[in-house]
Amino acid sequence: MKLSKLFIIFLFVPFFMSAQVNDTIKPAPVVVNVIDTSAHIIEAPSVKTTMFKVQEYQRLSHGVFSGYRIQIHFGQDRNAAKQVQSDFSGKFPYFTSYLVYQQPYFKVSVGNYRTKLDAVRCLNQIKKSYPGAFVVKEKINPPYLQ
Repeated sequence: MKLSKLFIIFLFVPFFMSAQVNDTIKPAPVVVNVIDTSAHIIEAPSVKTTMFKVQEYQRLSHGVFSGYRIQIHFGQDRNAAKQVQSDFSGKFPYFTSYLVYQQPYFKVSVGNYRTKLDAVRCLNQIKKSYPGAFVVKEKINPPYLQ
C-alpha cells in the first residue's frame, strides 16, 4: 500500500509543480512605440574636409577630369587636321571630336571616356576607317549621364 501511495505521489508531483510554475508566468505587456525613421549621419571631420576638397577641385577644374580619348590624327598641318576632323564627323556623327593644338602639333581626338575599357570598345569601330587610331589619356568633359 505504501508503494502505491508513493507511486501516485511521484506520478502527480510533476503536474502540480508545472501548474505552479505556469501560474506565476505573466505575459509581457505589448508596448506600441513610434519608430523614428529619420536618418542621422555622423561623419568624421576628415570626411568633411575631403568632400570639401573634392567640391573645390571640381569648381576650379570646371568639371573637367581625367579620362580617355581616341586619337585619330597627329600632325603639323592645321588644314589636314581640320580635314580629318570633318571627314570623321561625316562618317561617325554620333562621336564628338576635338581639335587640339600642342605646339607644334595638331591633334584630333574623339570621345569622352571615363575608363580605358570604354575607349577600347569604341576604338575597335573606329580602327576600321582610321587604322592608326589609338587610346590616349587626357582631360575630358564629363560624359552625359543616361
